[in-house]
Amino acid sequence: MLERIIILFVVLFGIFFLLKKFFGNSSNKLRSVIFNFENIDSDVPTILYFWTEQCSQCFNLQKPTLSKLKQDYQSFNLISYNAINETEVVKRLNIKTVPSTVVLSKRNEVKFINNGFATEKLLASQLEMT
Repeated sequence: MLERIIILFVVLFGIFFLLKKFFGNSSNKLRSVIFNFENIDSDVPTILYFWTEQCSQCFNLQKPTLSKLKQDYQSFNLISYNAINETEVVKRLNIKTVPSTVVLSKRNEVKFINNGFATEKLLASQLEMT
């Protein structure tokens, strides 16, 4: 009986270890790809903004919306990425189109991914939920 309990414990530990290794701490991996923490205020959430030079919605809609949100809400980090130049980050976050925004918690965990234009109201509510 004791042998079965030991075997069960070893098997469960092995499964736990494999799952932990497979899924890992994806937020740490993501953080190292996304940005350098020295430039980030860790007491507030972060919005990552993905754009391209050819995207008219990026410059005519999303960028002004983010500027207005920054004036009204102020307590968040805003990091802008040219999606063409940042393929690793785009791939990791599964960004499908531009403009796109990603809302990160204060602990830099991905909370929301908005593929396409995101309104000021939507982004403000997502920031409030982080």
